[in-house]
Amino acid sequence: MKLAVLTLVIALLTAGVSLPSLAQNNQQQNRTKTRNYSLKSSSYMMGRYSRMMNDMISGALRMDLTEEQKTRVSSLRDDYLYPMTKDENALRNANMEILKMVEDPTFDPAKVKEEIGKSSEIDKKIADAYVDGLVSLRDTVGKEKYEELSKSVSRYRDNLVQMRKNKQTRQQTRGVMKGEPVRTSAPASPSPDSKN
Repeated sequence: MKLAVLTLVIALLTAGVSLPSLAQNNQQQNRTKTRNYSLKSSSYMMGRYSRMMNDMISGALRMDLTEEQKTRVSSLRDDYLYPMTKDENALRNANMEILKMVEDPTFDPAKVKEEIGKSSEIDKKIADAYVDGLVSLRDTVGKEKYEELSKSVSRYRDNLVQMRKNKQTRQQTRGVMKGEPVRTSAPASPSPDSKN
């Protein structure tokens, strides 16, 4: 009996020591993976224009196109989508730099205006590339299929927005149904049962 209890205690102590160390190792590995992923993904993070362009290209590739058309549509990713994504990241960084500059109480207005001008130039470049990419896509698939594609992508985006709204509504109603307090910005009032 004593031997069984002793064995059990040793096993529990060993498991208690090894589980936290394993959990700590897993956390470190996850942190490393997250860090590596964020470093990789930061250069490919899509913005507004590149997301819309990607939706159009992906939609076009699902259409009934010839192999030559599919090849030309696929090449639009290299010609327009990837450069736009890089420019959107440069724009995001420029905007963050502007915000950092104006946080300093001794900021130089001329430098801030110069940075805003650079940011505007990058934004214009992205918008122009988006329009050029859409024109190239329209020329590749034809006007009739482009019209069908734009309607399909528009419905897809509307459905995504509706699904997001439905999910938010379900989450809000679940909170009320479970009896959880409704979150407001009003300060909490003490209950009449509580004593000071």
